Amino acid sequence: MKLIPDLKHRIEVILGTTLHESVITIEEWNRSALHSTDREPNPLVLLNSDTKEAVGLAIDDVRRNDIVKGANSWRTEDRIFFRVGLNEHEGTILNWVCSADSVTLEVQRLIELLISSHKEPIDEEEPVIYENDREQLLAELGQWLRQQLKHPTEQKSVPEHFVFAGELNTEKIPFLLQCETPDAHRIRSKELNKLLESYFGEDIMLIPVGEQEWLFLGDEQIVTGEAEDDTTEARKDLLNAFCQGLYELVASEWAGVFHLSASLPCIPAEQLSTVTALLQESIHLGRSFHVAQHIHLPWDLHLERLVASIPEQQRLRFIQETGKGTTLFSDSETLATLETFFNLDCNVSETAKRLFIHRNTLVYRLDKIKQEIGYDVRNFESAVLVRLLLLMYKVTKKL
Repeated sequence: MKLIPDLKHRIEVILGTTLHESVITIEEWNRSALHSTDREPNPLVLLNSDTKEAVGLAIDDVRRNDIVKGANSWRTEDRIFFRVGLNEHEGTILNWVCSADSVTLEVQRLIELLISSHKEPIDEEEPVIYENDREQLLAELGQWLRQQLKHPTEQKSVPEHFVFAGELNTEKIPFLLQCETPDAHRIRSKELNKLLESYFGEDIMLIPVGEQEWLFLGDEQIVTGEAEDDTTEARKDLLNAFCQGLYELVASEWAGVFHLSASLPCIPAEQLSTVTALLQESIHLGRSFHVAQHIHLPWDLHLERLVASIPEQQRLRFIQETGKGTTLFSDSETLATLETFFNLDCNVSETAKRLFIHRNTLVYRLDKIKQEIGYDVRNFESAVLVRLLLLMYKVTKKL
């Protein structure tokens, strides 16, 4: 099914929480939906274990599609899962996940209705016609890459027949672009390729990774060749500026929401799948922790990656013990003050300028935060704790 891309953002704004995207198998969805805490008990659940074992396969075969069609969402004690898309060919379901305590049963049903009302039947796919062998080979490379991303522990080097006359054996800078565009303005690979080549000033390798998602490779000299110092930091600064211009170009050309990530130079033949996985993770982390940003670079997300890896129970414990049950972060002014303060390396004067407030006003706000939770963010150790606490609130949907 196709979905209006900004619907997710609209629901997030209304709920005041983030909807995580995840993909599970149809079997996993059916099994969970049968045991959902917000629905009437299913006859299958009431069967004893011997009977279940005897009839389980038959029920799976007969009722598979009925269960999928009937369950638009299901709830556990701490999570709610909304069905967004079904891929019968791959046997998977795309769903949005949020905290159960942020949504009542009535709101859950309303979100189901919103998702259903924004779906449209997919037109029958027309056979793909490639203009040349290179375009077809890039599409096949994208298919190979998708398979590699599904099995990260088995990722391999690019097969030799994809080397493109040695292009993948030279250092390239990889970029990943994810687009959420209205159906009437969906981006086509040929149009995007033309736009990107005008920006790079040379032919690029545009690899389709998924629907409205592309990996493309640029020459290192074009992006970072003008760095005054031959250092990693200088290259990162130039790459960040390059991404800013690239994002603005794409956003000015098409309607919708775009997310962009990039990495330092690599040898694609050896690292293509590994780097693509890193860029996808960076966009996911950026969208979870920094909703208003659209450029997500791996080296800017080390702390976010660490926080996301902490088990949920430990995050909740840290919030309870460190945050002392405060609702301070629910205040938009305090939230903006802290994020700007941290982004400017805890510089009081620069933060006041950026927020267009008097320095004394900022000091008053910081003192108020200290009184509320007992931490003075002008102190290094306290700043680290509050920064972690703020990230914990975001990833556990406590904002």
